[in-house]
Amino acid sequence: MGVSARMLSYLVEHGHLERRTHGLYCFSDHPDELDLVDIIGEALRVVPHAIVGLETALQLYDLSDEPTRDVCLIVNQKRAPSRKLPDVRFFRVRTPLSRFATKRIKGLTVTTLEQTMVDLLRSGYPISSVVKLFHDAQQRRIPVELSALKRLGHRFRAKGKVQRVIEAVC
Repeated sequence: MGVSARMLSYLVEHGHLERRTHGLYCFSDHPDELDLVDIIGEALRVVPHAIVGLETALQLYDLSDEPTRDVCLIVNQKRAPSRKLPDVRFFRVRTPLSRFATKRIKGLTVTTLEQTMVDLLRSGYPISSVVKLFHDAQQRRIPVELSALKRLGHRFRAKGKVQRVIEAVC
């Protein structure tokens, strides 16, 4: 159904619709009808070569305390979209995306938990937060391979931070 931008703005301002992401709305009285996978899928239609990572990956692993409004996508610097997308944070990297450790979750390409931990450390997350994340994963019986974490830390130049995480959890 086609609705003008003006009408959408009116419906959002008056509380009839809730804007979830660019081009994706839901009725305010049914906010749970759209889940995170739908929202990410909408963003990936615009940037199909991206990888879901960082805080959004944590949500897909069910390891995040708070849902983020932004979808975190990792994109190659050379293929990054020139326009900004609402509710999407791009993490532009020089490294080819093929070097990232990924897996499929609910049909989406997502960084592995080990890769997510390395990326969080690289983006400035405190070591203590990643140690807590490790313990939360263990409590939920989500395996974290220390050898993969160490290898990825070396590959992505976060060897020192990763080593401190490993020392704290062993």
